[in-house]
Amino acid sequence: MKALFGTAVDSDIISLYNNFHELQLRQQDIVHSVANQLTYKNKLDTINSVNANAVGNLSGIIRDDMIKSHDKFREITRDILWLNMTICGQSALFMTIRHLELAVLQLTQQLDELMDAIQSIIVGKLPVNLINPTTLHNILKNVSLHLPENYEIIARARLENIHLYYDFITVAAMEDAHHIKIILNVPLKTANHHFMLYKIIALPTRISNDTIVQYLT
Repeated sequence: MKALFGTAVDSDIISLYNNFHELQLRQQDIVHSVANQLTYKNKLDTINSVNANAVGNLSGIIRDDMIKSHDKFREITRDILWLNMTICGQSALFMTIRHLELAVLQLTQQLDELMDAIQSIIVGKLPVNLINPTTLHNILKNVSLHLPENYEIIARARLENIHLYYDFITVAAMEDAHHIKIILNVPLKTANHHFMLYKIIALPTRISNDTIVQYLT
């Protein structure tokens, strides 16, 4: 200012030079600081770009893993359903086999009973397991209702007397290709004939001094 409006001394010029030099240094510092900030900004942009790429890659990996996990879950669910169906099928098969075993066992028992009944019929006896007492009682009642006049069955057709008929009745069998017919020979009596039934009891018999036996018939 002194150079424009007055006399300037050397000290003023030196001071001005120093101020100018200081401004240059400050300007260089500002330029260097701005350059550093730009460099830091570029580095941040690069890091952000790398991070964005990493996040994108990680998102893709997570998405692929989720898809694979979902597919694996569907496979596991399908396998579990198939296993449950297999177990249910095996359980049903096991129950069916058990029912078949029981049916075969019942059939075997029925065949054994039938064979025993046939053996009794062969010797002319009426087996109880072939015609039970109730059925025999009903048969005798029906027979007694259709007998000719002055004829009747030996003992009255009462349920308490039915056991006697298993001893009195003789049996014969006739068969064809599809059936077996059982013929019952029931003893009859006329109105003016009567029978008294007794049970034979064998008395004890001494066979030695200290031994007595009883023969059963």
